[in-house]
Amino acid sequence: MTRPPTLFTLTPAKEEAMRKLITVALVPGLLTAAGCTSVDTGLRNTVVLHYQHVANVHRIDFSTPVALPRRAPVRAVLPLDSHGFWAVFVLCGLDVTGANLPGFYFDADRLRVAYGERRYGPLHPYTVVLDGTTDVNSRFDTPALADAIAAELQRGPSTQVFRHGYYGNLDYRFAIYIPRALPDYAGEQLSLRYEGARTLALGNGYPPADVAVAGPDGAGVGAHCLP
Repeated sequence: MTRPPTLFTLTPAKEEAMRKLITVALVPGLLTAAGCTSVDTGLRNTVVLHYQHVANVHRIDFSTPVALPRRAPVRAVLPLDSHGFWAVFVLCGLDVTGANLPGFYFDADRLRVAYGERRYGPLHPYTVVLDGTTDVNSRFDTPALADAIAAELQRGPSTQVFRHGYYGNLDYRFAIYIPRALPDYAGEQLSLRYEGARTLALGNGYPPADVAVAGPDGAGVGAHCLP
Protein backbone atom coordinates (compact mmCIF):
# COMPACT_ATOMS: atom_id res chain seq x y z
CA MET A 1 0.00 0.00 0.00
CA THR A 2 1.39 3.41 -0.93
CA ARG A 3 1.84 5.65 2.08
CA PRO A 4 0.73 9.31 1.95
CA PRO A 5 3.51 11.89 2.15
CA THR A 6 4.55 12.89 5.66
CA LEU A 7 3.44 16.46 6.43
CA PHE A 8 5.19 16.78 9.77
CA THR A 9 7.63 14.89 11.99
CA LEU A 10 6.58 13.12 15.19
CA THR A 11 8.85 12.00 17.99
CA PRO A 12 8.45 8.30 18.90
CA ALA A 13 6.44 9.23 22.02
CA LYS A 14 4.12 11.54 20.08
CA GLU A 15 3.78 8.97 17.30
CA GLU A 16 2.69 6.32 19.79
CA ALA A 17 0.24 8.73 21.44
CA MET A 18 -1.21 9.55 18.02
CA ARG A 19 -1.62 5.85 17.18
CA LYS A 20 -3.47 5.30 20.48
CA LEU A 21 -5.73 8.26 19.75
CA ILE A 22 -6.51 6.91 16.26
CA THR A 23 -7.19 3.46 17.71
CA VAL A 24 -9.61 4.83 20.30
CA ALA A 25 -11.40 6.89 17.65
CA LEU A 26 -11.74 4.05 15.17
CA VAL A 27 -12.28 1.08 17.41
CA PRO A 28 -14.06 2.00 20.65
CA GLY A 29 -14.95 -1.65 21.16
CA LEU A 30 -11.54 -3.11 20.29
CA LEU A 31 -9.62 -4.64 23.16
CA THR A 32 -5.87 -5.18 23.01
CA ALA A 33 -6.18 -8.34 25.07
CA ALA A 34 -5.85 -11.64 23.24
CA GLY A 35 -9.50 -12.47 24.00
CA CYS A 36 -10.82 -9.82 21.61
CA THR A 37 -12.75 -11.44 18.77
CA SER A 38 -14.01 -8.62 16.57
CA VAL A 39 -13.19 -5.18 15.24
CA ASP A 40 -15.29 -2.08 14.87
CA THR A 41 -16.82 -1.51 11.44
CA GLY A 42 -14.44 1.44 11.00
CA LEU A 43 -11.76 -1.19 10.35
CA ARG A 44 -13.72 -3.31 7.89
CA ASN A 45 -10.71 -3.31 5.50
CA THR A 46 -8.00 -3.59 8.16
CA VAL A 47 -6.23 -6.59 9.69
CA VAL A 48 -5.36 -6.02 13.37
CA LEU A 49 -2.15 -7.56 14.70
CA HIS A 50 -1.76 -7.95 18.47
CA TYR A 51 1.85 -8.29 19.62
CA GLN A 52 4.27 -8.15 22.54
CA HIS A 53 7.85 -6.88 22.34
CA VAL A 54 9.45 -9.53 24.55
CA ALA A 55 13.21 -8.89 24.38
CA ASN A 56 16.16 -6.94 23.01
CA VAL A 57 19.01 -9.36 22.28
CA HIS A 58 22.62 -8.17 21.96
CA ARG A 59 24.33 -11.37 20.79
CA ILE A 60 23.17 -14.61 19.19
CA ASP A 61 25.02 -17.89 19.74
CA PHE A 62 24.06 -20.59 17.25
CA SER A 63 23.05 -24.07 18.40
CA THR A 64 24.54 -25.35 15.14
CA PRO A 65 27.52 -23.39 13.71
CA VAL A 66 26.79 -21.82 10.34
CA ALA A 67 28.93 -23.08 7.47
CA LEU A 68 30.09 -20.28 5.17
CA PRO A 69 32.51 -20.41 2.20
CA ARG A 70 36.18 -19.68 2.80
CA ARG A 71 36.05 -19.44 6.60
CA ALA A 72 35.52 -21.50 9.73
CA PRO A 73 31.90 -22.12 10.75
CA VAL A 74 30.31 -19.16 12.49
CA ARG A 75 29.26 -19.77 16.08
CA ALA A 76 27.95 -16.32 17.01
CA VAL A 77 26.97 -12.94 15.59
CA LEU A 78 27.10 -9.52 17.23
CA PRO A 79 26.04 -6.06 16.01
CA LEU A 80 28.78 -4.17 14.19
CA ASP A 81 27.64 -1.11 16.12
CA SER A 82 27.86 -1.95 19.82
CA HIS A 83 24.48 -0.29 20.41
CA GLY A 84 22.66 -2.48 17.89
CA PHE A 85 20.35 -5.33 18.93
CA TRP A 86 17.69 -7.76 17.78
CA ALA A 87 14.20 -6.67 18.81
CA VAL A 88 12.23 -9.87 19.46
CA PHE A 89 8.44 -9.86 19.16
CA VAL A 90 5.67 -12.36 19.70
CA LEU A 91 2.59 -12.16 17.48
CA CYS A 92 -0.17 -12.79 20.02
CA GLY A 93 -3.15 -12.84 17.69
CA LEU A 94 -4.61 -11.74 14.37
CA ASP A 95 -8.03 -10.20 13.85
CA VAL A 96 -9.20 -10.78 10.28
CA THR A 97 -12.88 -10.25 11.02
CA GLY A 98 -13.32 -6.99 9.10
CA ALA A 99 -16.40 -7.17 6.88
CA ASN A 100 -14.40 -6.69 3.68
CA LEU A 101 -11.55 -9.07 4.53
CA PRO A 102 -11.66 -12.48 2.80
CA GLY A 103 -8.34 -13.41 4.42
CA PHE A 104 -4.79 -12.30 5.11
CA TYR A 105 -1.41 -13.47 3.81
CA PHE A 106 1.14 -13.25 6.63
CA ASP A 107 4.82 -12.98 5.75
CA ALA A 108 7.34 -12.39 8.57
CA ASP A 109 9.68 -10.60 6.14
CA ARG A 110 7.11 -7.80 5.81
CA LEU A 111 7.30 -6.89 9.49
CA ARG A 112 9.14 -3.71 10.38
CA VAL A 113 10.12 -1.81 13.49
CA ALA A 114 9.05 1.81 13.14
CA TYR A 115 11.03 4.40 15.08
CA GLY A 116 10.70 8.04 14.13
CA GLU A 117 11.08 8.23 10.37
CA ARG A 118 13.11 5.02 10.10
CA ARG A 119 11.96 1.47 9.36
CA TYR A 120 14.01 -1.60 10.24
CA GLY A 121 13.47 -5.04 8.74
CA PRO A 122 15.49 -7.86 7.16
CA LEU A 123 19.21 -8.30 7.82
CA HIS A 124 21.47 -6.30 5.50
CA PRO A 125 25.08 -7.10 4.51
CA TYR A 126 28.02 -5.60 6.42
CA THR A 127 26.04 -4.97 9.61
CA VAL A 128 26.99 -7.87 11.94
CA VAL A 129 30.33 -9.15 13.26
CA LEU A 130 31.13 -12.85 13.03
CA ASP A 131 32.39 -14.59 16.18
CA GLY A 132 33.67 -11.36 17.70
CA THR A 133 36.34 -10.98 14.99
CA THR A 134 36.74 -8.17 12.48
CA ASP A 135 34.86 -10.22 9.86
CA VAL A 136 31.44 -8.96 8.85
CA ASN A 137 28.64 -10.55 6.85
CA SER A 138 28.99 -10.15 3.10
CA ARG A 139 26.06 -10.12 0.70
CA PHE A 140 26.85 -13.77 -0.09
CA ASP A 141 26.83 -14.79 3.60
CA THR A 142 23.74 -12.83 4.62
CA PRO A 143 20.98 -15.28 3.51
CA ALA A 144 22.56 -18.19 5.40
CA LEU A 145 23.09 -16.08 8.51
CA ALA A 146 19.55 -14.72 8.35
CA ASP A 147 18.21 -18.28 8.16
CA ALA A 148 20.37 -19.30 11.14
CA ILE A 149 19.16 -16.32 13.20
CA ALA A 150 15.56 -17.24 12.38
CA ALA A 151 16.22 -20.85 13.38
CA GLU A 152 17.56 -19.65 16.73
CA LEU A 153 14.92 -17.04 17.57
CA GLN A 154 11.86 -17.57 15.39
CA ARG A 155 8.93 -19.71 16.45
CA GLY A 156 6.06 -20.33 14.07
CA PRO A 157 5.83 -20.24 10.26
CA SER A 158 7.48 -17.57 8.15
CA THR A 159 4.41 -17.39 5.91
CA GLN A 160 0.80 -18.41 6.42
CA VAL A 161 -2.60 -17.72 4.89
CA PHE A 162 -5.30 -16.81 7.42
CA ARG A 163 -8.89 -17.01 6.30
CA HIS A 164 -11.55 -14.59 7.53
CA GLY A 165 -11.79 -14.94 11.33
CA TYR A 166 -10.05 -14.28 14.64
CA TYR A 167 -6.86 -16.12 15.59
CA GLY A 168 -5.82 -15.86 19.23
CA ASN A 169 -2.91 -17.37 21.16
CA LEU A 170 -0.70 -17.66 18.10
CA ASP A 171 2.58 -16.97 19.94
CA TYR A 172 4.57 -16.64 16.72
CA ARG A 173 8.00 -15.24 17.64
CA PHE A 174 10.33 -13.37 15.31
CA ALA A 175 13.30 -10.99 15.48
CA ILE A 176 14.02 -7.71 13.69
CA TYR A 177 17.57 -6.39 13.59
CA ILE A 178 18.25 -2.82 14.74
CA PRO A 179 21.80 -2.17 13.48
CA ARG A 180 22.55 0.97 15.50
CA ALA A 181 21.46 3.01 18.50
CA LEU A 182 17.94 4.42 18.42
CA PRO A 183 17.93 8.10 19.44
CA ASP A 184 16.45 8.64 22.92
CA TYR A 185 15.42 5.00 23.21
CA ALA A 186 15.11 3.91 26.85
CA GLY A 187 14.03 0.28 26.49
CA GLU A 188 10.29 0.74 26.04
CA GLN A 189 8.05 -1.27 23.71
CA LEU A 190 8.87 -0.55 20.07
CA SER A 191 6.22 0.07 17.41
CA LEU A 192 5.60 -2.65 14.86
CA ARG A 193 4.33 -2.26 11.29
CA TYR A 194 3.36 -4.69 8.54
CA GLU A 195 4.09 -3.59 4.98
CA GLY A 196 2.09 -4.44 1.89
CA ALA A 197 -1.40 -4.64 3.43
CA ARG A 198 -3.82 -2.47 5.36
CA THR A 199 -3.05 -3.34 8.97
CA LEU A 200 -2.99 -1.94 12.49
CA ALA A 201 -0.43 -3.35 14.95
CA LEU A 202 -1.28 -3.02 18.64
CA GLY A 203 1.28 -3.84 21.33
CA ASN A 204 0.20 -4.91 24.82
CA GLY A 205 2.47 -2.34 26.46
CA TYR A 206 4.93 -4.58 28.32
CA PRO A 207 8.57 -3.42 28.10
CA PRO A 208 11.06 -5.92 26.63
CA ALA A 209 13.64 -7.82 28.64
CA ASP A 210 17.28 -6.92 27.99
CA VAL A 211 19.07 -10.14 26.96
CA ALA A 212 22.86 -10.14 26.62
CA VAL A 213 23.11 -13.50 24.81
CA ALA A 214 20.46 -15.69 23.19
CA GLY A 215 21.24 -19.23 22.18
CA PRO A 216 22.01 -22.62 23.71
CA ASP A 217 23.98 -21.21 26.66
CA GLY A 218 22.28 -17.82 26.86
CA ALA A 219 19.26 -16.47 28.67
CA GLY A 220 15.83 -17.56 27.63
CA VAL A 221 13.70 -15.29 25.43
CA GLY A 222 9.97 -14.93 26.07
CA ALA A 223 7.85 -17.18 23.86
CA HIS A 224 4.32 -16.36 25.02
CA CYS A 225 2.28 -13.17 25.24
CA LEU A 226 1.34 -11.86 28.66
CA PRO A 227 -2.36 -11.06 29.17
